[in-house]
Amino acid sequence: MNIKNAHLICYSPTRTTFTTLEHIATGLGVPDTKSLDLTHPPEPAAPELSIKEGVAIIGAPVYAGRVAPVAAERLSAVRGNNTPAVIVAVYGNRHYDNALCELKTLVEASGFTVIAAAALVGEHSFSTPEKPIGQNRPDENDKKAARAFGAEVADKLKSLSDLSTMAPVAVPGTLPEGPYGGPGNIAPDWKASACALCGLCAQGCPTGAITVEKEVTIDPSRCTVCCACVKSCPKGALAFNQPKIYHIADVLHENCRKRREPELFL
Repeated sequence: MNIKNAHLICYSPTRTTFTTLEHIATGLGVPDTKSLDLTHPPEPAAPELSIKEGVAIIGAPVYAGRVAPVAAERLSAVRGNNTPAVIVAVYGNRHYDNALCELKTLVEASGFTVIAAAALVGEHSFSTPEKPIGQNRPDENDKKAARAFGAEVADKLKSLSDLSTMAPVAVPGTLPEGPYGGPGNIAPDWKASACALCGLCAQGCPTGAITVEKEVTIDPSRCTVCCACVKSCPKGALAFNQPKIYHIADVLHENCRKRREPELFL
C-alpha cells in the first residue's frame, strides 16, 4: 500500500499523547501530516469528521486503566472508511490495563481498520517534582522508540497489497464494562493571592470547566482531573488538595517507580 499522508487524531490535555504521536508520524515518514486535535470542546453542531484516505494515528491518554472518557466521546465523532489506523494508549507508568482493547473496539466501530497498536508512557497527570510518576516522559528513549515503531508501521503498510491480506492485530485486555469510575466531582483549589488572572488555565481546560473573570471559577461536575490547568499555571495558583488525590498520587509514586517500556503490537 502506498500511503502518502497521515492524520494525527488525539485528545491530549497535557500534550504528552500528542508529542508521542508526532514522533510516530516522523518515523512513518509520509510526505504530508495533518493534525486533528480533539482536546478542546467542539463547536456546537460541529459536523462529523471523516478520514477516508491515508493512515490515521489515533491516540488517547489512559485514566484508571480506561480510555479517558472525554477522549472516547470525541473520538466517536471521527469516522473512517476502512481506513488503516495505528492506535496508541499513553499511560502514566502504572499500567494501561484494558485501555488499548477499549480503544481498538472504539475505532473499529467507527470504520477504521487497526493495523498496529502501542502502549507508551507519558508523565502521569498527578506527577510533581516532589512525588514524580513517570516524570519527563516521553523522554528521548521513548521518542526514539516511537519513531522506530512508526518505521515498522511504514514497512508493514508497504508489505500489504490491501488490508484484506492482513492478519488481525491482537491487543491485550478485555473490553471494560460499565461507566468509567474515576475520581469524579473534584476540582482544583484556586489560590487568589497567587493568581494573575492570565486565563491560561481556562485555555488549557479540555471541557470548558474553568471561567476566568474577576476570579477563577471551576465547575467540578465538568472537571476530569486531567491537571492541564495545574500544569499550565505559571503562578502555581491551582492545585488538587483533596485527600483522595493525595492518596492516589502517594500510591502511584510509591508503587510505580520501576520504569515501564513501550509495548508494541503489529
